[in-house]
Amino acid sequence: MGVFNEKIMLVQTEGSRHNMIDSTHLDENGSFKFTLSPELEPGDYQLFTASGISLDLISNHENIRFIALHDSYNQQVQIVESAENMIYYDFINLKERNLVKLDILSNVINYYPKEDDFYQRTVDKIFQLRAEISKVASDLVDDNPMMLAPHFIKVQNPVFADIDMTEKAQKFYLQRHYFDHVDFNDTILLNSHLLNSKIISYLSLYQDMEVDKETFERNLLGGVDTVLQKASINQSMYTYVVDFLIGGFEAIGFEKGLTHIARHNQLDELCVNTERLEALQHKIELINRLAIGKKAPSFETIDLEGNFVSLYDIASPKTLLFFWASWCPHCKNMIHELNKIYNAPENDIQVVGISIDTSLTDLRAVISEYKIDWPVVAELEGWEGSIPNQYGLVAIPTIFLLDQDKTILTKPTNESELKDFLNQ
Repeated sequence: MGVFNEKIMLVQTEGSRHNMIDSTHLDENGSFKFTLSPELEPGDYQLFTASGISLDLISNHENIRFIALHDSYNQQVQIVESAENMIYYDFINLKERNLVKLDILSNVINYYPKEDDFYQRTVDKIFQLRAEISKVASDLVDDNPMMLAPHFIKVQNPVFADIDMTEKAQKFYLQRHYFDHVDFNDTILLNSHLLNSKIISYLSLYQDMEVDKETFERNLLGGVDTVLQKASINQSMYTYVVDFLIGGFEAIGFEKGLTHIARHNQLDELCVNTERLEALQHKIELINRLAIGKKAPSFETIDLEGNFVSLYDIASPKTLLFFWASWCPHCKNMIHELNKIYNAPENDIQVVGISIDTSLTDLRAVISEYKIDWPVVAELEGWEGSIPNQYGLVAIPTIFLLDQDKTILTKPTNESELKDFLNQ
């Protein structure tokens, strides 16, 4: 899987979070070993190398031995011991082989004359390869009803559109049928990253370079509604999917997606209160409180120069709150633009930096190096500071642009979005 002494990590996916179960290093033979706790919950786990190679393994209280060969073109996994993984990789290896062939043949029929005999033979081969994937998946699921592997095989079984459809029609068909092989009552899938991958792939069907941003976002939110509607048949599944979508949208700064879920979720209708549900409801409340058009949370503190800073006492027409850290490269990339905004002769924006650093020495060094003149606040408590918590901070850099009344105008995720808004 990698090179001598390379780090290997065993990871469990839970919603938008990745929990490392254990780690080790490859020995000189390219081998490694984990001894897992018998209390480890059965499910689908991932192995990652430090160089980014990954593979799935099903853990279900049995020894697992395998050989993995990886090059720049593909990855081959041979299971030596583990009934669960033998079954799983019987399907995965076949599916990957057939999908490569299908990709090649699909390009052929896109350009080959339909009246030629070779075209029809190619179409027949496509149907054969598709049917083989479907049959192997069906047989493995039917023949092994008491095992975990079939749960994950069903999710991995692809849905195909008719090859005679136009590209647009195929995309529309997949938007309606993409989850045909997913049982949203199957909570075993919650111990896997495969459901996440399925949802992400489904939402990617709504990418369309021919429509404007507003239309794209509206279509994408329709896809989000479809996912939530399908997941709503099971409380555990629904809370998991809402949590996953919120985590993903927070990571990419998709404000409309967060607001949409906050306004249209069905969490209040769920019967059984759980820790996850309670945490999720709190997160939803925070998203609603921090939505564009709402008042920014008030704070009063002292900046690094000893000056009193009260958000609602700032008289500038606009206030820009910049959550950042000295160790964050993306934050540093934005400082030059913020300096230009703050030092511009016609400036009507007060910039306030809110650092999540824990080292005052490191923070002051960056402030000096980057010639930062705007006030910087630092509680030196990392992510747990009171102001970051008030603002639901999950990533940096994070920006809130406020008007004179401290109403949230926008939350740009990068320098380009900030410039676009200020140049309107």
